[in-house]
Amino acid sequence: MMQCHHLQRNKVLLLFILFSAALPSITSAYANNNNNEAKPKPLMRAWMCSGKTQRDMVDKLAQAGIVKSAINKEALLRVDRKNYVLRTQQGDSAHQDSPLPIGFGQTISAPHMHAQVLEDLLPPLLAASKDRPDKLLKILDVGCGSGYLTAVFGRMVESKENRRKSTPLNEGKVFGIDVVPELVHMSKTNVMKEDGDLLDSGTVEFMLRDGWKGYPENAPYNAIHVGAAAATFPKQLMMQLAPGGVMVVPVGPDGGIQYLYRVERVGDGGAVVGVDESKGFQEDDYELYRVLGVRYVPLVQKD
Repeated sequence: MMQCHHLQRNKVLLLFILFSAALPSITSAYANNNNNEAKPKPLMRAWMCSGKTQRDMVDKLAQAGIVKSAINKEALLRVDRKNYVLRTQQGDSAHQDSPLPIGFGQTISAPHMHAQVLEDLLPPLLAASKDRPDKLLKILDVGCGSGYLTAVFGRMVESKENRRKSTPLNEGKVFGIDVVPELVHMSKTNVMKEDGDLLDSGTVEFMLRDGWKGYPENAPYNAIHVGAAAATFPKQLMMQLAPGGVMVVPVGPDGGIQYLYRVERVGDGGAVVGVDESKGFQEDDYELYRVLGVRYVPLVQKD
């Protein structure tokens, strides 16, 4: 759901600040690089991992050091990107390392960006599996678009009987939501091409929802991915993270400077949707890290 230009991963200190009365309920964050580098460097070999097949593309992502985990590599190998692009793109374009339009003003992200997201979200899934080996993992994919990344998440947490390789991840559920009805339908149609077992087993579900509000009915989530740029940090989504959970979200104005952030929930002093919603939002519950400079389409807010 984005187009992106990379800068270097930087951990930053952030201060949450409430906007003026014109935007009384929106939280903003201001950040400074903690390593004082004047100009962050691009991710090495990003945009250079195009292939002729899914395996060719994934192998190049691994060779470039963008796909690092065997778990993520296996999941990417099992979901062919050609099934999630438009029919006119199903030739050589399907495995190019570039974003592609999917209609309705949206895009499917470049493969190297999907790989980056998977690497950022795998650690909290592994930690939750280790801490609670009998508990289902929950993943929320906000702005599911054509359904591709939702299906990849599904392969990561599908039933252990269906996995081609044993992994330490618990079984889980993945919820793909989008505000555009046609994209929800497209996601379901695309998954049914070769990954229909994910729907049949209930591992993956798609539904029409406002991405800013998330899907509180099944919160809290161990991982949340937001596939479009939020103008400010989405507090309702942040409160749907389980303690120890991580959200990857692009933040910044449409057409302006945007960064991909990793939001880690380190406390439960505030509301945890689905557990205790009475406390309200607490900034100290979260640590934020600026990952990459990006260019995304905006996260649509439903009236």
